[in-house]
Amino acid sequence: MTRFLVTGLVAATLAMPAMAQDTRASAAAKFSREFKARDTNHDGVLTKAEVKAAIMRMGNGQKQIDAVHAGRLADLWFAKADANQDGKVTEKEAQALLSRTFDEYEAAKAAQRSQQPAGPAAGPKGR
Repeated sequence: MTRFLVTGLVAATLAMPAMAQDTRASAAAKFSREFKARDTNHDGVLTKAEVKAAIMRMGNGQKQIDAVHAGRLADLWFAKADANQDGKVTEKEAQALLSRTFDEYEAAKAAQRSQQPAGPAAGPKGR
């Protein structure tokens, strides 16, 4: 679940392979639960402080993300998610970013497929 939050928080770009495992509907449902969990004061919006705090709690178990990097990641996410630039992100804004990210991922996969040669991959015989 933490990996999913990273996806949403950092312009949903750091964990694209993980997103490929989910449908849009399941991703949106997971993200909705994460959004509500990160809204620590339950006012229906995320502030940079809430996002930064959530990012700082992430890590690989041995090393946490430091405050400077967490702040930068929160800033990056806010730049993409806060559509009306009011300093807070509603769930609707966050879900819109997630949807755009799915669109970008699917477009990149389609472009990759269209550039692959038809038929079996060319290569040395016997391999």
